[in-house]
Amino acid sequence: MAATCQSVRITADLTMHVTRNATGNLDDGAERTVASVDCVTDVVSVDVTDLRPRLNDLEIEASVEVAANLEDAPDVETAGRDALVSAFGVQRVESLDVERTPAAAGDPVQEYG
Repeated sequence: MAATCQSVRITADLTMHVTRNATGNLDDGAERTVASVDCVTDVVSVDVTDLRPRLNDLEIEASVEVAANLEDAPDVETAGRDALVSAFGVQRVESLDVERTPAAAGDPVQEYG
């Protein structure tokens, strides 16, 4: 049986770890960390709000907005939080807001029968 997915837009404040020697700037590293989350389809914005240097990496806090595909679940906020926090480099998720986005015209509809 195939799992159905729903498209959502997630805004959240994240605490993440970004490697020190990565190419690009701090915003690029934060965007790569968020983009590596399995369910994320597009990183809309990343705004780094705090930086704490550590021995091997940089701990940052950032406000992010992403488009994602989540498995259809009754509690979409919990599913979004679980998906983000399960990613490598994401330590904490706060101030999560999940908004379901309508399916675009022409998108295939899951059929059962």
